Amino acid sequence: MNEEEKKKNKDVFVEGVERAALEGAAAETVQRFGTAAKQHYVAYSGVDNEAGKELSRGLKSISESKVNKDFYEQNIKQQAGFSAEVKSTARDNANRVVNRNPTRKARTDDLGHVNHPLYDHVEIDVTGKIMEGTGSQMKFVGDTPDELLTKLNGKKFQKYIDADVLLSVADDDYDALMGVNGNQGIIDQKIEKLKKQVERAKQTGNTELARSKQEQIDKYTKMKRNLRKSGLTRKEAIEARLHPRLSTAKDIGRLAHRAGKEQAKYGAVISGTTSMIRNIVACSRGEITPEEAAESVVLDTGKGAAASYMTAFAGTVIKGGMQNSASSYIRSLAKTNLPAGLVTTTASIAKTVSKYFRGELDGAECVEELGRDGVGEIGSAMFASIGIAVVPSTAPLMLSVIGGIAGATFGYAAATAIYQELAGALKDAKLAREERLMVEKECAEAVKMIRNYRKEMVEMVSGYLTENIRTFNNSFLEMDRAILENDSDGFIRGNVELQKLLGKEVQFTNQKEFDQFMESDVPLKL
Repeated sequence: MNEEEKKKNKDVFVEGVERAALEGAAAETVQRFGTAAKQHYVAYSGVDNEAGKELSRGLKSISESKVNKDFYEQNIKQQAGFSAEVKSTARDNANRVVNRNPTRKARTDDLGHVNHPLYDHVEIDVTGKIMEGTGSQMKFVGDTPDELLTKLNGKKFQKYIDADVLLSVADDDYDALMGVNGNQGIIDQKIEKLKKQVERAKQTGNTELARSKQEQIDKYTKMKRNLRKSGLTRKEAIEARLHPRLSTAKDIGRLAHRAGKEQAKYGAVISGTTSMIRNIVACSRGEITPEEAAESVVLDTGKGAAASYMTAFAGTVIKGGMQNSASSYIRSLAKTNLPAGLVTTTASIAKTVSKYFRGELDGAECVEELGRDGVGEIGSAMFASIGIAVVPSTAPLMLSVIGGIAGATFGYAAATAIYQELAGALKDAKLAREERLMVEKECAEAVKMIRNYRKEMVEMVSGYLTENIRTFNNSFLEMDRAILENDSDGFIRGNVELQKLLGKEVQFTNQKEFDQFMESDVPLKL
């Protein structure tokens, strides 16, 4: 291998390591923001495939509601109120996911309480229970903030004031009613005017009028305390009713942009640090000047930031869609780093194909580079999901992890081996037609072999689980109960059953034996 080939291989290696680092760093961001994006996919379709639930209505179904042409504007505004409820829920929950808040917002209609007398929304804790005092009512009524306030102040909505219910309104209505940037809001203007009327009534001795005006002041004050922003404007509510797909795409795009900006910072640090080390070494060897090194670091840092932005942006969109897929297999893939890997791998593949069309690579080199730049990673993620999928959802977490690791290892090795063999065969055969056909046949046999191994793996794992899953579950249930009841003997007893199942030598079976063991000189075997 000459110096040029060595340098080329080194550059490819460094590029691959850096790409893997950027992809790995983006994993948490893509998972978090992708889960947030899923909230909008659910809001649009009205189906949460991951949870196995259907909403009472989604944005798509609301947009298909009938409209009386004689009352078109009125119907659209009314239906936009329903769209606002759905969209507000999705936006709120997306933000909670991004901020790692485990609670969720839910429409009472989706919880089976259709047309609840007081609440449109409630908040749910991690156990699925409704959190007390979190109920709220959404009101997108009237054509202007003044009309909204008039309706809220009417008899029809008095029950919400009496029950001290939180009132969610359009963001632009909220700003007008409450005031922004130091400007006095409509409610304060009303209160100020009423206070003057109270003073005049008192001065004239009209106590009844003074009392009536003071009650209005108290009502406005209470209303002001309970007003909340819904998270969207009137215009956005109308757009969600008329153009639900576009409205959903905008929200997912905003989330993806946030993910990209957050990840770009880490990408800049990773690429900048790597480039700095590489260029300092090159500069110390006299291969480049300090000016060239500085310029290279700046350029590499920018490239790393841009690559990380795109990985997180596209990964968020892909992950959100995969997580709400109707296919359980696709949903299991969404839990891996495949969404981010698809982005970086696709970019790498595009670069390789582009080099082939420019004549920089021949056919054999193209296939070799394609196999090296991503096939193994994608195979690993896909087979990892298979390893997880064969483990029942009721099984302990450890089994899922073991299944995922085994599947990932097998998938990576199989996919990479096939392409390495194919690449080598193409190079040696010099693209001769007869030999190429033979190679293709061998590859087909290899794929068949992998499928058989996969089937055998699934059967083995399924058989193992059938025999031992009850023991695993009972042991973990016993340990969970013992933790809650502060029962050390019970915890150790559950742990002992697991050790026996895994073929471990048990060194103590209760708290007393544990104390004696710790006081002895016998080493602890892990």
